[in-house]
Amino acid sequence: MPVIAQAPAGGRKERQGLRPCASSPTPESHMRVEETSAAAEYVQGNEDRELRRLMLQAQVYAPLTEGVLRGAGLRPGMRVLDVGCGVGDVSFLAAELVGPTGEVVGVDREARVLACAQRRAEVLGLPHVRFQQSSLESLPVGAPFDAIVGRLVLMFQPDPVTFVRRMAEHLRPGGVLALHELELAAMGLAHPKLPLFNRVWNWMLPTCERVGIKVHMGLELVSTLRRAGLVVDDGVVGGRLGVTPDAETTHALVETVRTLLPHMERLGVALAMEVDIDTLAARLTAELRSNGGVLVPSLMVGVWGHRPGPV
Repeated sequence: MPVIAQAPAGGRKERQGLRPCASSPTPESHMRVEETSAAAEYVQGNEDRELRRLMLQAQVYAPLTEGVLRGAGLRPGMRVLDVGCGVGDVSFLAAELVGPTGEVVGVDREARVLACAQRRAEVLGLPHVRFQQSSLESLPVGAPFDAIVGRLVLMFQPDPVTFVRRMAEHLRPGGVLALHELELAAMGLAHPKLPLFNRVWNWMLPTCERVGIKVHMGLELVSTLRRAGLVVDDGVVGGRLGVTPDAETTHALVETVRTLLPHMERLGVALAMEVDIDTLAARLTAELRSNGGVLVPSLMVGVWGHRPGPV
């Protein structure tokens, strides 16, 4: 989804250009879309390009997600389940917080990205992180976890409440569930107004809604957790302010538009010639530069709560 690319924060070695999966960059996870007319499909065109976009996404969201995990109380010694882990970015953040005395298990349906995640963990020297191919529905209920985490997972689910209930089945009483989702309906805040950016949002939002993406998932996290039977403890909202009109400011947004473009055309939202994807980045950058304003391309909402019951 739309983000502004930025340099990774902090100096963590997994975020300093480390790409142990030589065959592909290191994305966060594939974009899962629940179609209104089908169970699920991946919204992706050229796979390598899509992986690069997701790699940018993972880098940008890292400091925000780390804040959510810290707020949720992840600490040394915990056992953590990362649902929809992709190639492991959130798993590695959790691994830093739980330390070598803890354990992180990442689950995803895609064998290829999990193989990449496992190689990354080995290169990073994280023996307390492992990955397992499974859907949440088919994941055996074994020893309960102290914490369950997920980033950009619920927005692609047809029934987020049921999905959270299934997550909670793997959580010990008193254990914490921490989720980090986009509030897509709030994306594109700008001052002064940016007409071309606004046009892009008007292409993206209806497309996302019509393929089944939950555009209000960020602000629906609290009610979703409560309806699933969890006790909500706290939450945060965060994003990055775009103040420099450079290629990084527009690149990730344009790559998201490129990913969604076939669906925009199929649904009659926009035509390829209207979008003119190959010049879109330059036009957006020029608008930012001439406008002299600031842009909030997306807002992330993090919410955490716990499973009730005796600890």
